[in-house]
Amino acid sequence: ALEMKHFREDYQKAVVNNAKSFAKSLYSKGIPVEGGEEDGFTKTHQVVIRVKKFGDGKEIATRLEQNNIIVNFQALPDDETFYHPSGIRMGVSEMTRFGMNGEDFETLSEIMADIIINNKNKKGDVENLRKKFTKMRFSFDEESSKGIYRKLIESIFGNFL
Repeated sequence: ALEMKHFREDYQKAVVNNAKSFAKSLYSKGIPVEGGEEDGFTKTHQVVIRVKKFGDGKEIATRLEQNNIIVNFQALPDDETFYHPSGIRMGVSEMTRFGMNGEDFETLSEIMADIIINNKNKKGDVENLRKKFTKMRFSFDEESSKGIYRKLIESIFGNFL
């Protein structure tokens, strides 16, 4: 919570920019994206795609998971039943914290398009992309966190330490 408060402005801006970039790139690859194109498809951390023409949302979500991409299947407003959702919902917050930017989300969208549209196995490509992002951003480094956490503990427990 302290990190979120401290890095809020830069982090929120990066998250929304990444979500817009991701959505635009998915759309350019032929995957329908919910939300208005004129607004960049999203104003938050989430991107919702419509996968009905490629398969059932549950099946597409499973296929993505088999390729190390974790998403949520999502019923969309015009779906007749929740049992056969036509949408996939994705967030960009975590990978933004790991340093992904718009260009990286474009690479991810290319991989996802191959999985969703062409039913290709891209597990190795996903693993190679993920290997590039191992250091957490928008977080305190070890040295600066020592003083912050110490102050937090003292504010809770007083001078009993």
